[in-house]
Amino acid sequence: MPFREKSAWISLLATTGVWGTYFWIISQGLLERGSLAGLPANTVGLFIGGVVAIVIIQIILAIAVAVVSGRQADTPMDERERLIDLKAARAGFYALNGAAFCVSGLWLAGASPLVMANGILLAMVVGEVVHSGGKIVGYRRGA
Repeated sequence: MPFREKSAWISLLATTGVWGTYFWIISQGLLERGSLAGLPANTVGLFIGGVVAIVIIQIILAIAVAVVSGRQADTPMDERERLIDLKAARAGFYALNGAAFCVSGLWLAGASPLVMANGILLAMVVGEVVHSGGKIVGYRRGA
């Protein structure tokens, strides 16, 4: 498995694990109370914890993969890898735009600013998951 595919797996698993847990906790609070109005301090703490966790997880795993991969980690991207990255970035961009468009529907529905902010975060997470997943698919298919 190429080094950059391993990096994409790290990004995909860390993103889905950390932000999946974040949105699970947020959704439970939303279902119990019917709104996030009583949770702003808790939500900010969860968000900061999520950011810290994903940074730590990705740094530790990236260092571990780079040590195991050796020289492969230092090689520049070839044309095939650049094409895979560009196709994955395009798919992630379209996913981000589509999800952001859906979040604008929350505004029309009268959602609170906290729900809108979490919707925007979810749109960014969806874009990153599609980007990382697109890289993995590209490496598996060969282009």
